Amino acid sequence: MDKKVYKLTISYDGTAYTGWQTQPDKPTVQGLIEGLLSKVFKKKITLRYPSRTDAGVHAHGQVASFSCESEYSALTMQKILNSQLPSDVTIKKVEIMPEGFDAKKAVKKTYRYLISNTPTRSPFYINRVWWLKYKLNRNDMLKAFKLFVGEKDFRAFMGSGTDAKTTIRNVYSIDFIENGDEMSVVFTGSGFLKHMIRNIVGTVVEVGIGRYTVEDVKMMLESKDRRKAGITAPAYALYLEEIFYE
Repeated sequence: MDKKVYKLTISYDGTAYTGWQTQPDKPTVQGLIEGLLSKVFKKKITLRYPSRTDAGVHAHGQVASFSCESEYSALTMQKILNSQLPSDVTIKKVEIMPEGFDAKKAVKKTYRYLISNTPTRSPFYINRVWWLKYKLNRNDMLKAFKLFVGEKDFRAFMGSGTDAKTTIRNVYSIDFIENGDEMSVVFTGSGFLKHMIRNIVGTVVEVGIGRYTVEDVKMMLESKDRRKAGITAPAYALYLEEIFYE
């Protein structure tokens, strides 16, 4: 048998999981897939991946890779996994990659955060969209989001318990898309700190409510102090959209 490098593109509803990354005695997406692969190949398989997602966060395009001696084509591998995975996790695509490919070595990532700004909550958005009944100043929100574009020190917007070597990240773009009462915030960057997107969204929503000004947000960034920034937006409205490679 030849040694193959498999690249998996994975979609999942994160509601039932304590995140992507394996944790002892807790349900995770990585742990679920690694467990199935280890059964298929009758040895321990460890996935390589570029991005963790927190408990409750969803994914349309998480990527993971592994290598092992295998007789299975990409399509057969996809069918084997999907036949055994629960309905909230799907392998969207399997590719056999050149030797040396490592899913961890992504060049950029895109996340999307969904907000519904209506007087009443939709039952269809539970665990999917952040519902906000307050009137929001969307012009100020757009101005605040623009402050986060570029290479900056995002220490004030980093969650606790991170092992990041540096808090400097490069955010290439933030698109604030409005469709009536629905809002979508699309972040693309080289990478993101723990809770960084959720902390930015939570803070900017507080700008929309009127709790902070755009000038306050500038000072938060400069302070590098998490205690001076705003709230953390809920995990369930965040989606890992796509991972990019050279």
